Amino acid sequence: MKDGFSAPSEELEKLQKIIDIDKWLASEKAGKDLCGEASYCACCVKAETYPCARAALRERAANQPKDISDEVAATVSEYGPDEETEEILKEENAEEKAEESLAGRELVTRYRRSFRSRLIQNENIQEFYSQLKNNILGYAGVKCRMSFHYESFRVGKSLIAKFNVSGKTLCLYLALAPSLYENGKYRFEDVSAKKTYALVPMKLKITSGRAMNYAKELIKQLATRYDLANVGSIYMEYRYAYASDDSLIAKGLIKPYTVAVRAK
Repeated sequence: MKDGFSAPSEELEKLQKIIDIDKWLASEKAGKDLCGEASYCACCVKAETYPCARAALRERAANQPKDISDEVAATVSEYGPDEETEEILKEENAEEKAEESLAGRELVTRYRRSFRSRLIQNENIQEFYSQLKNNILGYAGVKCRMSFHYESFRVGKSLIAKFNVSGKTLCLYLALAPSLYENGKYRFEDVSAKKTYALVPMKLKITSGRAMNYAKELIKQLATRYDLANVGSIYMEYRYAYASDDSLIAKGLIKPYTVAVRAK
């Protein structure tokens, strides 16, 4: 199958990387290899360079023919990069640059740690996490999803809360307006200026039982805002046994990458 057009190799390479990462992340979540299952796979010629990128372009061109430069830009926009993919691309670019110029520098290995790995290696926050997760899921209609970096809670399409771990601290982000709580008893940070947290701008650091109880009070107010009934749920222990870096790397929960730093 021929393209009928040609695209700059650097653009094809960029699109291929984005699709590869998205496909890998989706396969991890699905628990199986999703290669060959995308709609554009019908247009794939595996012997080509950048086969997924070319296949995605063919599919889009067949549906809405355009100038090829517009085609590549539109397809890159459609397939990514999202926040998670963008971070992986950034790290891959860092590795490539490290290999290109090592004068006066040395290579060091760093680790991109998933949200789950941070929970696994920090038993002290698991009680806070378990109680708050049960509390949120006790409201009708709330669904959760854990990605590499976060755990998100939604009601329908509305994002209402998000967990992550910063350093060794469990952080909870809520879809409450920080301006309404400026002079109250709650300690929080307004992170509305950050795109990642724009929908959940109230950041709470859960460092003690008192902070956890305050978080529960705010979750109750959040439920009132979204008119969610507290239906309760069977209490689940969301705890994980400790695992080493090597074990978590083998499971894909920690991802090593290489960067060049100034030699000591």
